[in-house]
Amino acid sequence: MCLGGGSNRAMEEEYQRQLAEEEARQGRITQGKENIDAAFAGYGDDFYSGIASDYMNYANPQIEDQYTDAMKNLRIALARSNQLQSSERIDRENKLKKQLAAQELAAARKGESIANAMRTNLANVKSNLLTQNASLADPTLIASTAANQIMANTQVPEYNPLTNLFANATEGLATQAQLEARNKNRYEMAQLFAPSDSSRII
Repeated sequence: MCLGGGSNRAMEEEYQRQLAEEEARQGRITQGKENIDAAFAGYGDDFYSGIASDYMNYANPQIEDQYTDAMKNLRIALARSNQLQSSERIDRENKLKKQLAAQELAAARKGESIANAMRTNLANVKSNLLTQNASLADPTLIASTAANQIMANTQVPEYNPLTNLFANATEGLATQAQLEARNKNRYEMAQLFAPSDSSRII
């Protein structure tokens, strides 16, 4: 009986030891999760809105500058082709304004795309960290890993300069002016060599 009692006591002690270890492990996992949540606390909607705005702040001044230059070049080209006061000017300026709105919208969408890509990357990072945390149960290590991975995945990509956004603003104007000049010359030549009334035979 004594041997049986000692065996049961040893089993109970082993059970209590394992239970204490598991409770300690669960405590470390809980602490690790809290460390992960704290590391990601600053990456909410405001952060991603800021990422999108940063791209727009980069792109929009370039769009505005190129639009201004395109409008200036258009008016110069219209003046050269004697169309500065024509309906052609109105049509082309309206097209440029539509292009401006389209480019600004494209910049806004690209900013959102960059922000959404970063949001997705960080969500994946957090999910992986939570999985690692459950396995490692090392809150100090997981906190360090979280900080490093967040830093690696929040680097803003290098933006490419925007070029030739309104390159077609004056397209066809020179050709149109040349055609009009040719037609005018043909008309003047035809008038020059047309038989006059005095040359008629009565």
